[in-house]
Amino acid sequence: MIEILILFIIHKREKTIYSIRKEIIEIFGTFTKPSIGTIYPALKRLQKDGAISVYEKMSEGGKKSSYFSITSKGYTVFKKLFFDDASENPSLFYTHLQARLGTIGLLNKEERIEFVNETLKKLDIYEFELQNKLNDEFLDLDYFQKQLLNKNLTEIYSLREYIQNLKVDHAG
Repeated sequence: MIEILILFIIHKREKTIYSIRKEIIEIFGTFTKPSIGTIYPALKRLQKDGAISVYEKMSEGGKKSSYFSITSKGYTVFKKLFFDDASENPSLFYTHLQARLGTIGLLNKEERIEFVNETLKKLDIYEFELQNKLNDEFLDLDYFQKQLLNKNLTEIYSLREYIQNLKVDHAG
């Protein structure tokens, strides 16, 4: 997920690691606040994959700074990461979904439509699983567990509505 965010952040212009972190937090801070210790290894992986380039520049004060920019291969890597199968863990799925929704603008119309359709299918599966748990007479859920499952269902309904509107409003 962090690689997707990094590539999105640097797609307009080169940035230092600190400005990458700052912008990720400014834009995506409601669901992630990565540390430099998380971003640095991701930058190294992206560099190894040829998705980014780096050059060093000396400031007027004599401090050396590394600047990262996306390469033409970086857009291919972005799309591969974007469409990699989402986690089977629902909590990770929701976090990764937010990262994807926040960076979907780098995709073309057909790719956005594909993403929306696949995501809606995944939400249908999660809804089905939650409904089955709630309706399972042999599963001894207490009041609080049922409320939590109902909260998760409400979130799925909300996400589905948002994504369906996204398809209509932004796929063209």
